[in-house]
Amino acid sequence: MNKHQTGFTLLELMIAIALGLLVVAASLMVFFTGQRSLGMQVGLSDVQQGSNFGLGSMAYDLRHTNLNTPSNQVINNKVVGSGVIFANINFPLSLRGMANIDNYLTKESVFEDATTGDSDQLVIQFVPEYQEIESDIEIQKDGASAPAVQVSTVARNSDCEGNPINFTSNNNGVVGTAPIARKPTMVYRYFIDELPDNQQVIGENTRYGLYCDAGHYFAGDLAIRGMDDDSAQLIIQNVDAFKVRFGVRNSAGLYRYATIDTYKNTLMPATVTAKENYVNVVSIEVGLLMGSSQSIGADASLNTRNTFNVAGHTITLNPNPANSKYLRQEVNQVVGFRNTLGGS
Repeated sequence: MNKHQTGFTLLELMIAIALGLLVVAASLMVFFTGQRSLGMQVGLSDVQQGSNFGLGSMAYDLRHTNLNTPSNQVINNKVVGSGVIFANINFPLSLRGMANIDNYLTKESVFEDATTGDSDQLVIQFVPEYQEIESDIEIQKDGASAPAVQVSTVARNSDCEGNPINFTSNNNGVVGTAPIARKPTMVYRYFIDELPDNQQVIGENTRYGLYCDAGHYFAGDLAIRGMDDDSAQLIIQNVDAFKVRFGVRNSAGLYRYATIDTYKNTLMPATVTAKENYVNVVSIEVGLLMGSSQSIGADASLNTRNTFNVAGHTITLNPNPANSKYLRQEVNQVVGFRNTLGGS
């Protein structure tokens, strides 16, 4: 007696295989689309997180510009103590002869970056907020005992490198010696530089970051203490360009933006000597060209933009095919110099 066997026919198997392949193809398409979308989202997140955190910290420090300096609440390239250091005259007399003083001036297009141009350098100064309190040390003054005065900072207790700001002063216990309040003037220098080797990618473009170099000086010092490129703190990674421009106001109250060179060479050249003709700085626009830390892979073909507007400057990426593998975005922020109120 014959037994009947059941199963799929060849046609049915071919149809099943075809349907299975369609399902697999659809699944792979969804997977790769999701993966590409994730790469784009991660890249965009890199740009936004880096810029938001770094610029927030930088803006906090920039708002201290000109605080407690002897500039009578004005910022320009003519007055001693100007919160933005444009020229030698902005330093006290004792510092104007220090070696390499040009390295500590705000300048346009001086540092190599990832573009066909160069990035700016910004240098600011301020005296930290402080309070005077009576110490436990007593001195003899006018025939009577009196407590010495001690000065201490009450604002943010670290500079942009993370070093503590713990400056105090008194008479050091010497009877009959009046207390001397030695208040430091902080100097912050912002510039772009290459990231450390362990953050570079072999075969890819050079990666850059925004650094802050912090130092300080006391009255009578002959040099700025603590400023050293090797100790500068990286504050924002993957910065392809750093540019600034200033909001300025003339004696007639007219307001405009000006780049560093336009301000120094056109608005306030050496020929401008009368105070009534001064053009003072009242704000700053900080611009960064941020890049993602991760490649966007297959979506690189969609990333064809190579010209950007950063703080009023039109900049162009270096002509390198690898540039399209990373997302880029301009990030601009305006910070008002509140310590110029009434003086500008």
